Amino acid sequence: MSTSGAPDPGLDLTALRAVRGRRLDPTAVLAQISDYRDRHGGMWVAWSGGKDSTAVVDLARRVDPGVPVVFYDCGLDFPETRAYLADLADAWELNLHVVPTEPDLLTLLIAAGDLDPTRPTRHLEVDMRQAMITDPAARAHAVFGPANLWGVRASESAGRRHLYRTQAARHTGDVPRGTVSRDDGTTSYGPIWNWSTEQVWEYSASRDIPPNPLYDTLAALGADTHTARVNAMIDPTRLDNGHITRLATGWPDLYHRLVEALPRLRDYG
Repeated sequence: MSTSGAPDPGLDLTALRAVRGRRLDPTAVLAQISDYRDRHGGMWVAWSGGKDSTAVVDLARRVDPGVPVVFYDCGLDFPETRAYLADLADAWELNLHVVPTEPDLLTLLIAAGDLDPTRPTRHLEVDMRQAMITDPAARAHAVFGPANLWGVRASESAGRRHLYRTQAARHTGDVPRGTVSRDDGTTSYGPIWNWSTEQVWEYSASRDIPPNPLYDTLAALGADTHTARVNAMIDPTRLDNGHITRLATGWPDLYHRLVEALPRLRDYG
């Protein structure tokens, strides 16, 4: 099984996706990105190494080859993702910047009191979203400006659909759908906010964008389309979705080193 699902052995699904992707006309999306940049006097892109944010990085660099690209480094990213980011940044000559989370994810998990399987993991004492996304994003906004692009898509979750729906109700005039405006004056625009997963793969195939190899590795370990995600090695809000078992199987050395710091990981692996 691969990022393509379970294709017919005689069918090159990537080639088929490339054909379909070439039928997509990104002209309107590129124009919206250009307008967003001009309206805010600049922009930067948040990049995780996943398929969605990588497609957005490619769209952004078609508008501005020197656009700042920012990676939030939590310290627990898979080695495949780190290599992918470095290789693609070099191939594309990206203006890449790394913003480390403060503190790193492992330190936060230890400070949260380890991982207690008797308690809902989403009720950790530490606000992981604040530490892993909101805070480094704020630092990136302070350096690179108030406007950024991201790969957040509405079809990914009910929460994301609600976010874009409520934001659309707030905006008037020429603010494009897919824009999120905050009280602190910062904004994020998702140029692919209404794309399907298949459209993302088709666009990437048509542009010869190599996928993060982590997708294939996770799929080979039994992850489905919902759990084969480019994320940190430990997601404390979803410890029961099998990703710790996959971590133990696919990266045993890393798993055992993490267990030394977080012994209760064994309860999920």
